[in-house]
Amino acid sequence: MRLSGFASGMDINQMVGDLMQAERQPLQKMQQDQQELILKMADYREVNRELMQFRNNTFDSVIMASNMDAKEVTSSNGNLVSGSASAGAANGSYTISDVERAQSAYNFSDGSIVNEGATFDPGEGLIGQAETLQGNVDLNGDGKIEFGMTTFNEQGEAVEVSFTFDENDSLNDILSEINRSELGVQAFYDDQSQRISMSRTETGIYNTEQNGDGYHPEIVFGTEEGGSGEFLTEIFNLDEANESAGRNASFTFNGMEMERQSNQFTINGLNISLNDEFTDPVTISVANNTDDIFDTVMGFVEEYNELIEMVGGKVSEEYYRDYAPLTDEQRREMSESEIELWEERANSGLLRNDRMLTGALNQMRQDFYTPVDSGNPAASFTQIAEIGITTTSNYQDRGRLEVDEAQLRAAIEEDPQAVHQLFAADGEQTGERGIARRIRDTLAGSIEQIGRRAGRSDMASNQQFTLGREIDQVDDRISNFERRMQQVEERYWNQFTAMEQAMARANAQAEQLMSQMGGLMGGGQQM
Repeated sequence: MRLSGFASGMDINQMVGDLMQAERQPLQKMQQDQQELILKMADYREVNRELMQFRNNTFDSVIMASNMDAKEVTSSNGNLVSGSASAGAANGSYTISDVERAQSAYNFSDGSIVNEGATFDPGEGLIGQAETLQGNVDLNGDGKIEFGMTTFNEQGEAVEVSFTFDENDSLNDILSEINRSELGVQAFYDDQSQRISMSRTETGIYNTEQNGDGYHPEIVFGTEEGGSGEFLTEIFNLDEANESAGRNASFTFNGMEMERQSNQFTINGLNISLNDEFTDPVTISVANNTDDIFDTVMGFVEEYNELIEMVGGKVSEEYYRDYAPLTDEQRREMSESEIELWEERANSGLLRNDRMLTGALNQMRQDFYTPVDSGNPAASFTQIAEIGITTTSNYQDRGRLEVDEAQLRAAIEEDPQAVHQLFAADGEQTGERGIARRIRDTLAGSIEQIGRRAGRSDMASNQQFTLGREIDQVDDRISNFERRMQQVEERYWNQFTAMEQAMARANAQAEQLMSQMGGLMGGGQQM
C-alpha cells in the first residue's frame, strides 16, 4: 500500500517520478543506440537493393549480345519485303525476287448441312436436332458422335486426334473442341450458307505423302488408328478432294530458288517477312545499328554513375555525433519542424567511410581499368579508355564515368563485336573477363557481405546477421534495465511509505501526548 504524503505533506508521486527520471537516463542512451542500429540497417539494405538492381540490369544490357551487336535492316520496298536481323547476321545486301507467298490449306462443306426449310440452332444439342440435318448424325446408334481427324506437323509426321461427343453437345461445342485440339485447324459454321469451313492455322505443305490422286491433303478426315471420318463427310458435307491446297512460299534469294512453309522465315540470321507477291528484285540491307549499341552503352554508364553517386553519398555524408535518434519521449516535447530538422542530421553519416562500401567502390574502379584479354589477339579494343569512357578528374566523384560520345560512336562503327567483348568477355581469370562481368562479380561479393552485416529478405531471424544480433542484444539490455527500474521504483516507494508510516505514528503519538498534557493542565487549574 502506497502513501502519498498524507503524513509528511510532501508530493511523493512527484518526488518518485523525478528520482526515476534521473535513474532512467541510461535507458535513453540505450534506446538511441538501438534506433541508430535500426537506421544503419535500413541504410545498408537500401544500398544493397541498388547494388542488386544494377547487377541484374547489367546482365540485360551490355552483356546481352542482342543489345551490343544490334543490326539494322532496311528494305528497298518495305511493302513487299521487310525484315530484322539477329546479332549473328552478316552485314551486306541481299536481293529477293519472283515471290509467291505461302498459303494455308482449307476446305468447306460441299453444300448446306441443314435440310431445306429446316430451322437449326448451332448452340443446341446436335443429336436432338438430327432431323434438321442431312445424313444420320448418330452413325453408331449409341447416342454418341465419334470421328477422327489427321493433320501433319513440320516434320511431316501425322497428328491424329479422335473426338467423342454426347447428345448434349452442340455444333459450337464440336467446332470449339476441334479448334482447341493439337490439329492446328480453325473451324467455324456460317449461318448464312449453313456450311462448315476448316483451314490450317499454318501456311505451307506438311503432308509429304500423296493420296491416290497424287494430292497431298493437309486435313484428312479419319485416322490410321481407325477413327472414322464418316461423320465429317456425311453430316458436314466435307470432301478431301475439295481441299484448296496449301502452298509453300517460293522465291529467289541472291539468285538461288528457295521454298519455305511460312511467309516469315530466317536465312543466315536474317529474319524475312514476305508481305506481298512480286517479281522484280527487292534489296534488303543489313548493317550495324550504331544508335542502339550506343544507347545501350550510355544507359549502362548512366546507371553506373547513379549507383556511384548513391553509394558515394552514403560513405561521404557528414556524421553529427550530437544528434542521436529521438526517443518517443523526446518527440513529444518537440514541434514537427524541429523533429524534421533533427532527424535529418540524426540519419546522416551512419555509413560514413564504411569499409565494405568504399571497398566495393574501389574494386569497381579497378574492374573498369584492368585491360580485358578476350582471347582474340586481333581485338580492336582492350581498355575502356580506348572507346572514349574515362573517370572524371575530380577524385571526390569516386570513379564517376564520363564519355567522349564521338569516340564511342567511332569505336562502335569500327568494331561493335570488340566493344561488346570489352564488357561481356567470359573467362576463368579476372583479366579474361569483361568489365561488366567483373563488376557483377564484385557486386555479388559486396551484396553477400552486406547481407551478412545487415540481413536479407530471406533471413527469418535477427540472429542470422550481425546488426540483428546487436539490436537484439540492446533490446535485452533494455529489458533487463526496465526490470531493474521497476525494482528501484518499488524500493523508493517502500522507503517513502515507511517514512510516511513512521511520521504518521509520530504524529499520532504527538497528538496523544498533547491530549494527555492538555488533560493534566486542565485538572490542575480546577484544583
